[in-house]
Amino acid sequence: MSIHKVSMRNNQKNKAELESQYIVRVANQHEAETRIRETIENEIECPRCYNIMTLCSDFDSLYYLCEECDFCLYTLK
Repeated sequence: MSIHKVSMRNNQKNKAELESQYIVRVANQHEAETRIRETIENEIECPRCYNIMTLCSDFDSLYYLCEECDFCLYTLK
């Protein structure tokens, strides 16, 4: 068997391993995002005026906003 064929087989094997690692990583990330979504409340009590704060989102962050007193509470990633 030529060195070229062995090299091609190794490349194909490495590519398959990388693809399977990527799939596992994506699945784990999706599972983590699902857990985060389940733990975040859509509405919480405002610590300032005790009214209801609603969950809002910017492009890359989530925060709670109280429309009564304009208090804003950002979440951590």
